[in-house]
Parts: sequence; C-alpha cells; structure tokens
Amino acid sequence: MPLLELATVRLHPSLTSNLPDSFTATWTRACALATSAAKGIPFQIYHSTTPSSKDVYYLVGGWQSGDDHIAFLSTPDAVILAKSIGEYMTVELVQHIDGDIRVLNRGDGERPKRLKVTTYKVPKSMADNWALKWNNSRLAGAGAGGRDMSFSVQKQHKAFKQMGEATNSVTAFGGKEEGDSRTWVWLEDSGNEFGQTERPELPFEGFDAVHAEAFEMEHVLG
Repeated sequence: MPLLELATVRLHPSLTSNLPDSFTATWTRACALATSAAKGIPFQIYHSTTPSSKDVYYLVGGWQSGDDHIAFLSTPDAVILAKSIGEYMTVELVQHIDGDIRVLNRGDGERPKRLKVTTYKVPKSMADNWALKWNNSRLAGAGAGGRDMSFSVQKQHKAFKQMGEATNSVTAFGGKEEGDSRTWVWLEDSGNEFGQTERPELPFEGFDAVHAEAFEMEHVLG
C-alpha cells in the first residue's frame, strides 16, 4: 500500500529571522536520502504561506510501501540525520496517509510548486460512506490523499519511536489513536485558487457533521 508522508516541522525561535547555510545543506541531504530510500519518489520541503506560521515548514513525500519506509528509518544514517535536523527544528506532527503522492505530478513529471492541504474530520459512523463517495467522485482524480493511517502505521515498528527520540519529538511520531472521528487528508495543486483557504466547502451533501480546515504551502527545496 502506498503511503503519503506529510511532516510538519517548526523552526527553533532563534532561527526565525536568519537561516544558516547549513540549514539548506542539511535539508537538501535529508530530501536526497529519503528520495533514494523511497525508490525515487521525491521528498521536498515546502514553507507555510500562513502569515502567522512563517516558522512552519513541511516535508512532503511518499513510499511505495510501509516496508520501504521502515527499512530507511532503521538505518544509522536516518538517525544521524534526524539529530542534525533537530538542531534547527521541532517536529510537530508526522502523518502517514493512505495515498500515492505520485499522482500529483504534472505532465513534466514535477510536483506542483504550490499545494493546498485540506483536512476533514469525519464522524466514525460516516467514514466508510465518505470514503466511498470520495473515491467514486471527480475529486479522486484531482489530488492525492485519503485516510490518515498514522496511528496504525507508526505503532507497528520501534523505528518510529527511535526517530522521535532522535529529534526530541516522540509524540509527533506516535500518531493519535482515533476516537469518534476519522481524519481524511487531501493534497492538491493550488493553481489559480492560491490564497483561498478560508472555510473550505464540503464536497458532498449529507455530511454537515464533517469539519474541514485548509492551509497552503510553497516549494522551497528538494
């Protein structure tokens, strides 16, 4: 099962005004290592466009399977790299989503430079019907994503906990056990609608209990 990875990271307060050259070098290496381990699926860094979140960045990539991901996390290079990344940032949230990031690639094979991410909190009782409607609608071909599988994925192997320890962000790698709702995460090209994230409309009738939030990001490197 392909997995889409979306990691939210925040700059340490001392770096919010000036980024050292080593920041770019470290993240360039991180993206290159992850891309290689993911068998060529690009890992890239995006920057939040929300005025109040200028210190927030996102690592966006994917894996052909969970086994590929765990194999990378279990290598010494991954842990060393995590420690160096921790010098600049705090990892706030790591999400593993049931989806294939490669479908976002444009005709030239490149990922869009501006992405919109919408998160839907779907009541558990509606989750199966929501997924069925989504996957059989035009939306399914207009982006990448699906159900947030973070809790089930990240509890499967101790490598995720080790990465959290290496970055002093254990809770970010643990995933949250789902209660009465399910999370659906969708990434798409912002296109001409860039800057329009307030009050995202629900795509289907009969799902008024679903809560939706959206944010945007711009490509930085990778």
